[in-house]
This record gives sequence, structure tokens and C-alpha cells, in this order.
Amino acid sequence: MSLSKVLHAAINEVGYKEGANNDNKFAKIAGHANNLPWCATFVRACFVSGEEAKAIPNTAYCPHIEAWARQHNRIIPLEQAQKGDLVLFDFTRKGRADHVGILINNYDPLHPDIVRTIEGNTGAQSQTNGDGVARKTRAVSLIRVIVRPNWSK
Repeated sequence: MSLSKVLHAAINEVGYKEGANNDNKFAKIAGHANNLPWCATFVRACFVSGEEAKAIPNTAYCPHIEAWARQHNRIIPLEQAQKGDLVLFDFTRKGRADHVGILINNYDPLHPDIVRTIEGNTGAQSQTNGDGVARKTRAVSLIRVIVRPNWSK
């Protein structure tokens, strides 16, 4: 398992800022189209760079990640969340995932109302279509599902 490589790839990008019109370097790494919202593309690029490309679906669309997770029984309870898991958020409260990040800490029962992540295409102005890569502390009330990647053995 290359959990450490995936986390290293994500951590090394904190502070990255996109160019005009969502131009980002992660699209090429992930093999996705550029100039689109790129939170899932960032996550995919971290898994590709961390040599775990097969651990998650190759998609740039958050609802596809959730569909894959449901189909492959990869959704886990919050209390079992571990660093490296994916967190799908529903900021708009419309009943579908609209953003994704990578957990950087295990679930902490001493702080049960928050999770800590690294996310792409986020920022201070827009949480789901921002301008960079950042560490975030999120309320668990914003979580749609937690997804356990299918790590290699």
C-alpha cells in the first residue's frame, strides 16, 4: 500500500494556485480534461502520483466516486475513517456529492464534529470551485459519505 506516497503527493501541493479558467497541472497527471472544476482531478492525480491509481475510480465527477463506492462496498462509517480515505461533501444540501478531499487524520473521538482534509479546487471564496490546494477543517455535518480506497496489498 502506498498510503504514505498518496498523502505525500497531496501535502506537497498545499499552496498551489490554479491559472485562469481553472487551468491546473493535475488534469494532465490524472488524464482528465483541463479548465474544469478539478477537486476530483486533484485527488486522482495524488493517487496516480502515489502509485495507487487503481485504488479509486478514474473520474473527475464526485457523484461517480460515490456511485463507484456504493457499487464496490467502499463506503464506511465516519467513526472508522482513516487518513487516506476520501471525503465526499454535499455543501449545497442537494443530496449529491459536490466536492471531495483526502483525509489527513484518522477519525478523532475527542473532536467528533470535524475532519481534516487536503482538497484541490477550494479556497476562501468558494469551497467547491476555489483557486487552489489547501488544508481544510470541515464540519462532519457537511459530509455526504466517507470512501475507503481499494488500496493495493
